[in-house]
Amino acid sequence: MSDATDKPKAAGIEPKQIAEVRTTRQITASRFSADGTVLAAVGFDSAVWRWRMNGSELAPMPSLTGHQGWATALAFHPTQPQLFTVDSWGSLQAHDSHEDTPKLLWKNDKGHDGWVRQIAISPDGTRLATCGRDCFARVWEAATGKLVAEYKAPGDLFAVAFQPDGTAIVFGDMRGRFEMWDFAAKKTVRTFEAPVLYRLDRIQDIPGLRNLMFLDGGKTLVASGTKPQNGATPQSFPLVLFFDYESGELKQTFIHGTNKEGYVHDLVPHPQGYLMAVTSGSPGSGMLFLFRAGEKEPFHVNTKMPNCHSLALHPDGKRFIVTSTNRDSNGNGRKLGKDGEYATNTSPLHLFELPG
Repeated sequence: MSDATDKPKAAGIEPKQIAEVRTTRQITASRFSADGTVLAAVGFDSAVWRWRMNGSELAPMPSLTGHQGWATALAFHPTQPQLFTVDSWGSLQAHDSHEDTPKLLWKNDKGHDGWVRQIAISPDGTRLATCGRDCFARVWEAATGKLVAEYKAPGDLFAVAFQPDGTAIVFGDMRGRFEMWDFAAKKTVRTFEAPVLYRLDRIQDIPGLRNLMFLDGGKTLVASGTKPQNGATPQSFPLVLFFDYESGELKQTFIHGTNKEGYVHDLVPHPQGYLMAVTSGSPGSGMLFLFRAGEKEPFHVNTKMPNCHSLALHPDGKRFIVTSTNRDSNGNGRKLGKDGEYATNTSPLHLFELPG
């Protein structure tokens, strides 16, 4: 990876919003199936939402059920019509993803003790990796849900990803420490330190990590989230870190936005070599920005969507969906509505098209 440069090299890539779909719940994660025909999403309820994609149209499909707590993360199989989901009560599920009446393939209600923060699938689709608040990283057989291996980390885990060759996983904890773990040999291969992703403010722990991923065929490890500034009503800066995998050296620190912008909640690589990020921080703030590793500034920024939590890139590389939050969203201290209930926040789905 080259050193950081001042001038963005991808000017002219300007996404155009072509549609918007309203929902009735707040969504925190969304992904397209490998064939691009189904969009699935999870958020602040137990349902797994689905839509069938046809051009610029999203037609609602019946939701997947069976989770008890909030459905927190999801992953599609890379070649088969299968969807894997986890929840805040520690459950893992596998469903047929494309049928209107989907078949439950397997379920594990005791995958973790409590909140599962992320799920990842190996490039060949044979293994799943999960991590959670119980400090465990676990690897599972994707076909059966059988436990393959587990590792007890010293702290609360927030992100997990497979190495491109599928032989190891990397997971990161609350304090910004990452471990590369060979799950077949059951040994730690290397560690990375990113203390910038953590802050202790009086008695409040502020974890900054949200995502881990590999670039350049595994040569670069990327961590994204936030640089915490203070506790109480947290303020923090959107942050992306680039590490050389072999040496563990931090090669680039990319910060964009003010301390109101908060976290990079989702980071997705585009086939043309740039990265797509969305952020959420203070109520009403949020960004979509596109940038290349090695450059200091993004080449595209969109601040019109408040509190963005997810970006789903279509397999064709020409379309993507950003899930944001309704304007004037409900927070602490809001009065009850006339019906005696609090207004529910929702997540509009913004469909964008890329040029070319």
